[in-house]
Amino acid sequence: MEETADLVDGGWEACRDPLGPALENPATGATVRPALGSSAARAERALAAADLLHTTYSWASLSATERADALDTAAVAVEERVAAIVRAESFATGVPLAQTSGLGVIVGGAFRLAAARLRAGVLRSEALRPDGRAVEVRRAPLGPALCVVPYNAPAPMAAHKAASALAAGCPVIVKAPELAPYGTQLLVRAAAEGLAAAGAPPGVLQLLHGDGRIGARLVADARVRVVSFTGGTAAGRAVGAACGQGLKPAQLELGGNNPLVVMPDADPAVAARLAAELLTTLNGQWCRALGRLIVPSAMLPGLLADTGAVLAGLKAGDPLDAATGYGPLAHSGHHRRVTAAVDALVAAGGTAHAFAEVPDTGSFLAPVLLTGVPEQAAREEVFGPVATVHPYDSEDEAVALANSTGYGLEGYVTGTDEDAALAVARRIRAGEVKVNGSSLMSLHPQTPRPAWGLSGLVDEGTDETLLHFTGSRVTGVEAAFALHTGPGPGAAAGGPR
Repeated sequence: MEETADLVDGGWEACRDPLGPALENPATGATVRPALGSSAARAERALAAADLLHTTYSWASLSATERADALDTAAVAVEERVAAIVRAESFATGVPLAQTSGLGVIVGGAFRLAAARLRAGVLRSEALRPDGRAVEVRRAPLGPALCVVPYNAPAPMAAHKAASALAAGCPVIVKAPELAPYGTQLLVRAAAEGLAAAGAPPGVLQLLHGDGRIGARLVADARVRVVSFTGGTAAGRAVGAACGQGLKPAQLELGGNNPLVVMPDADPAVAARLAAELLTTLNGQWCRALGRLIVPSAMLPGLLADTGAVLAGLKAGDPLDAATGYGPLAHSGHHRRVTAAVDALVAAGGTAHAFAEVPDTGSFLAPVLLTGVPEQAAREEVFGPVATVHPYDSEDEAVALANSTGYGLEGYVTGTDEDAALAVARRIRAGEVKVNGSSLMSLHPQTPRPAWGLSGLVDEGTDETLLHFTGSRVTGVEAAFALHTGPGPGAAAGGPR
């Protein structure tokens, strides 16, 4: 893996400031090197470069077509490096290569999709006044944009956020996750080279490294005018508070404690597969992962056994092995936090059922389902391959269990009668609810990805994220006057003065 380096105003510079924890190989536990961050002086230079680029309007003044052409050139450069990016993501996060490769389509595709939306005219609309004159609505860039990404799938999220902000006309600073920086750095390197080849000014895309301290510094700086953050709810609260103080828009995609409601008519094999996949996708380090398995009381013993059988069939091992279906948690520190959360749920009255054989090296953790945990004790997100199991006897009880956590990111329902399952899905308080599916992808690329309650603020999505980085500017000819100001231009003299 290349050394940790910042991209500031078009130039790459190695990081030297130690953060404390070490970067690890999660499959073996071996230390790779110290985690390093950007210095305060370098962050200042990045902020100054982004601010100058915005005030001179040298990127924003390009036409939508010119920016789209630059984004397409960046997409080509990124797509040429996708194999290296997804391998770096697997190595850093522990997520099997089969899964990071699937997400690799987002890495270059995000730039192409943003370019396509520019060409489709997403930044401009028009309305007609009664007198036939047109009123124009243009979406203009708000200013320097900060994109903060977490460690579980950083490169795809960085691509989506950065491409959207660049399409909007904003200079972009990406803050890489301190414990999994490799893939994001490769992504930014490739995208920046593509943008430069297309004639984009230096500093239009920059990269900084560090932990929450540098993130807080960047969020609070007045030169950052818009923020997109994906991460935990506690950090999201701090980001939201700082953005509120600065009166700047914040897009926050935070945690989830996502329910899977199994309908009484569900196919047990389908329900078991969904539960297992939702529990272990991205090794459970996924904000849309399974948090609560909500099952008819009569089905619980059988479904627990069936889900355990699916999980036991997973091949756990080296995430860089194409045959691996389940890998380790990203870092030993996170392994300790997830293990402590399981211990707390057991102490609250739960019984842990661990499934699958995993290596005894590194940060591997066998997937866990917990029965008998009181509902009130199971409301926090674990962010790992851990879910609580809750029996129900009526549909109203199932919906109440799905809605009681305070989160509202994703929900899942499975049942043979799709109409009945959809009826339950519509009662679940979450931004997206899927019936009979467990994909990492959204239901549709043109639908929003909302977050309710503790799961965040402001919808994400193809258009939603792009528009988040803009403000509306309405212009037109009115040719009318307020009634209280007297005659307009050209009126006879002698009127009110």
